[in-house]
Amino acid sequence: MKKASLNDRLEKEKEKLNRLADKALKNGIPLTQDEAFMAQNRKVDALVVKIIKEKERHRKNQRER
Repeated sequence: MKKASLNDRLEKEKEKLNRLADKALKNGIPLTQDEAFMAQNRKVDALVVKIIKEKERHRKNQRER
């Protein structure tokens, strides 16, 4: 259940990131200079790390059984 909600959150945050990227590029702003884009990018990165750690923990628990 938790894994599905993390994946759902990741998808929503990635959609928001893509919208911010489109907006910045449309306005001629380099992505690395767009604070909103970079903040959202860090948020997506953090979620990806969290999902990877959950998968690793799950895999470790499976091996211990």
